[in-house]
Amino acid sequence: MEFHYSTDGIVARQRPEFWNDAVAAQFMPADGRFSEAEEFEGSLHGHTIGNASIGRFSALHHCFERTDRRIRRDSLDDFVLLFVESGTTLSSQQGREVMLHAGDITLNDSGRPFIHDLNTSSLLLLRMPRAMLLSRFARAESLVNVKIAENQPMALLLAQMMKEAIRLDPNAPSAARARYASALVDTLTAAMEIQLQHEGATSACRHDQLYKQALEYIDTHFDDDELCIDTLANELHVSERTLSRVFAVRGTTAMQQIWRRRLEASYAVLSEGKVRQVTQAAYQCGFADLSHFCRLFKKVYGASPSTVLKAR
Repeated sequence: MEFHYSTDGIVARQRPEFWNDAVAAQFMPADGRFSEAEEFEGSLHGHTIGNASIGRFSALHHCFERTDRRIRRDSLDDFVLLFVESGTTLSSQQGREVMLHAGDITLNDSGRPFIHDLNTSSLLLLRMPRAMLLSRFARAESLVNVKIAENQPMALLLAQMMKEAIRLDPNAPSAARARYASALVDTLTAAMEIQLQHEGATSACRHDQLYKQALEYIDTHFDDDELCIDTLANELHVSERTLSRVFAVRGTTAMQQIWRRRLEASYAVLSEGKVRQVTQAAYQCGFADLSHFCRLFKKVYGASPSTVLKAR
């Protein structure tokens, strides 16, 4: 099925409503805001390919907002892939804001609110059923409203396939058109899988660095009896949740590492005769509770602090 909409020949005051209806009919129902409504111009044309729809969207500056109210009224279960051919689009969805320039690609979810500030000469849109993408890649929702394959060869391939899709002969066999749509979504899936793998590796590298910084800070501040995960997270400028996760993947916790370092230091000063009393060792190494220190020490070293001190 082909579709074609243009504001040419539409009375100026009716253009905003006409444009809203056109975009709603083929892609996503949303509320348009037009700074100069009566001077607005736009065109949208395309066709279906299998279970998907491809369209080229060209328009003067305006905004589209899909609100919770709109979602309740016009529920959809689709994703829309956007490729900016020229111009810019500021896209906001899922707590993320991204400025798209020519060559950029992003994915939007019809089931969540969004705002598009469109200053775009040309935009290609691919609308696909949610199941069509999630059946191939269950984690697709984690890449909503981010640049897909930014500065990667896969972005060029995706863009070229979208351009070819809009040029497909509407009279081509339906089976062939469906296969092309499937191939296009497969390519999108591959790009997203590669992106998540790369981001995972980058995140792992950042977490390795954070773990190293945390241990270094513990090593130089273990004697502070107020040192805990809260102060450690504040000093490293990360959330407690992030810091806990970094330690958890290594089978430990920040506090366990703090206690471990305090115990090692206390054992050293006791066994080397650098203190005369157990109390001195405990307080010098960051323990504020003497009985707690003695219990932990004996549990780890199999002997009481006083025994180690006497045996030096």
